[in-house]
Amino acid sequence: MRHILVFVKTPHTKTPYDRWLAGTGVTPVIVTATEYAAGYAHLPHVHAFDAYDTNQLVEKTAMGLAREFAVEAVFARAEADVVRAAQLRELLGLPGQHTASALAFRDKVVMKDHLARGPVDVPAYRRLDSAYTALGFVAEHGYPVVIKPVSESGSLGAAIIRDEADLDAYLADPWRGNSEIEAFVPGQMYHVDGLVAGGEVVFVHPFRYLNDCLSFRDDDWVGNLPLAPQDPLYDRLVKAARAVLAELPTPPQTAFHAEFWITPDDRLVFCEIASRTGGGMISAMVRHAFGIDLDKEWLYAECGLPPTFGTPAYRPAGALCIPPRSGVLEELPEAGSGRPGCVREATLTGAVGQEFHGGVKSGLFLAGYVVDGDTEEDVTANLERVAGWFSDHTRWRPADSCGGTA
Repeated sequence: MRHILVFVKTPHTKTPYDRWLAGTGVTPVIVTATEYAAGYAHLPHVHAFDAYDTNQLVEKTAMGLAREFAVEAVFARAEADVVRAAQLRELLGLPGQHTASALAFRDKVVMKDHLARGPVDVPAYRRLDSAYTALGFVAEHGYPVVIKPVSESGSLGAAIIRDEADLDAYLADPWRGNSEIEAFVPGQMYHVDGLVAGGEVVFVHPFRYLNDCLSFRDDDWVGNLPLAPQDPLYDRLVKAARAVLAELPTPPQTAFHAEFWITPDDRLVFCEIASRTGGGMISAMVRHAFGIDLDKEWLYAECGLPPTFGTPAYRPAGALCIPPRSGVLEELPEAGSGRPGCVREATLTGAVGQEFHGGVKSGLFLAGYVVDGDTEEDVTANLERVAGWFSDHTRWRPADSCGGTA
């Protein structure tokens, strides 16, 4: 029997590794966070940990399991697991992404160092190691600038510094550690998602953000919409993603999620890329729009199994992620309460009675939906319809109101 070690930071409903691998002769050995353990409890080899992202017993246990079961591969789809999985592969001589590649896709400064002299524009940037570096960068490049952690996802911790007051407020807060400062790039943001298998890009498609990646900070929704192949930006974005992958130490098997700006003067500028599937409802949207489950196909590629998808056939679909507000959730809409018929998939991550503190990052949401339509314009309108329907049928109360909190 063949075994693969899987670092798991998703519920079983989203990543049913055992079902995906049924009949292949490959058995998953699961290392997961405590909050997801129940969903995988029916499997024979499941090891769960509190404080999963930072608990170093995860690494110790993973190494022991990899040796015990003589695993042939290591799979990890979450940003928090990219480097730990790469280090384990390297230590045990297993195929796949190793540490230098993982850091190039995880550390935004290392990433841009690879790309700075390549064919795709990269904003001015610098590793932020002290307040003096920030002052020097602003003196050279002016405002606005962006400061963000080098290795977070979903715009977590990103700050737009527009003037001296913003900079003073940022510097007055406790030091955030390993960060990057870069020139602010105005414009519309797009993302390109795809799959590399056998060292070749076997699927790639560009998408447009509706609202933007920072909408969650205003408790506003963010949407994703595939570009139609005839869109004037389609080929430019695909070419840029391929160029970035060519400049980076891209592993032979990986999903990828890249982000680019198109500026008001029509420049295409690189933002960042990750060696994983996109967050939020992106994978679900790709499945509905193209008939490809990127997470499953990536897993198969890591296991050396043949792909299960044929030639992708595009059909209009879009994704919607709605963040929580601050307060206690008192009522959620039910599927039957007039939910628009365009909804093809829905995911709720919270429950009535639970207390929230607003949006945390763009990939984390209270409600996620995939919708369809006959055209891109239909899908855009349907995303707005579903967002309005959800808002109309959701009730909140302040956390300090009578009745207590969850």
